[in-house]
Amino acid sequence: MKSVKSFIKALGKNYYLDFIIEPHSEDIDFNRNFVLVEYQNKQYYEKNIELIEIHQNEIINKIGKMYENALAQIYLKLSTTDSKNLDGFIKFNIKAANIQLRTIKSDFDINDKRSRYCSTLIDNEEIQQLSLINSRKIDINDYPEDSSMSSIIESLISSEKYQNKEIARSMYYLDFHITRFKILSSLPFSLFHIANRFVNDLMHIQNIIEELNDSKQLAVKIKWLGKKTHIGYIFSNLAQEGYIDAPKSRNGETNYTAFAKLIKELFDVNVSEGTLRKYLNPSDDKFDENKKTFEKQKYFLPNVKLVN
Repeated sequence: MKSVKSFIKALGKNYYLDFIIEPHSEDIDFNRNFVLVEYQNKQYYEKNIELIEIHQNEIINKIGKMYENALAQIYLKLSTTDSKNLDGFIKFNIKAANIQLRTIKSDFDINDKRSRYCSTLIDNEEIQQLSLINSRKIDINDYPEDSSMSSIIESLISSEKYQNKEIARSMYYLDFHITRFKILSSLPFSLFHIANRFVNDLMHIQNIIEELNDSKQLAVKIKWLGKKTHIGYIFSNLAQEGYIDAPKSRNGETNYTAFAKLIKELFDVNVSEGTLRKYLNPSDDKFDENKKTFEKQKYFLPNVKLVN
């Protein structure tokens, strides 16, 4: 089923690659791509937030339609194919979708290195020097003898190595970082819910298949090994002597047409309903022919009340 395969494949795609472009690409547009990021040890320009949000909505709408097509295809196949042939297919795709779910779940936190959306903003070259400042080691001789906090701070400030360094500042406001985080995280979050709903749908279909298979096993007909003439006479006797309750007409008489149909539903016997109806009916010549045959073999069925 192509629609199902395409949908599950689309769920697991790394869509962050759609939001970035290499710096030397001919297609780069600095009005659209101006956020410099480091992603998987390479530098790229990321689309602006507004464009990413628009593209994400397009992706979600597309995935939503693929989900509906995949589900419709499965139900259509279920209505036209033996349910036993679909059982393995459903189980396989439940496993495949669950694998995608685990991958998508790891994408939620875009600041986590396990996320495929994890990238580092390169918004000020001097930020790269912050690690040097933070890792600076102070010699014990730098500390004043009185160990006062003010003296320690003065000692740090007066350091010749860093006294001319300006404070590195980000080009973006804090709101930008928060908004970027929310928007980039929203796509994997949405995909996760679509994928999770699809897994629940597949599990529901699997339950339907199991119920259908169980009902088919219960609906297996009993194979009649006697002659087709025998079954009508024997069941007619069972009804006459009170062992079974045969279908009745409105006037209370046995409905031999309905009786024949019911036997055909329960037994695998090569006889038409019309012919079977004649063998069931004591008023029909076909019944009398069988009666003589059974009486010749001294067949006798006592009334149910006599053997209680």
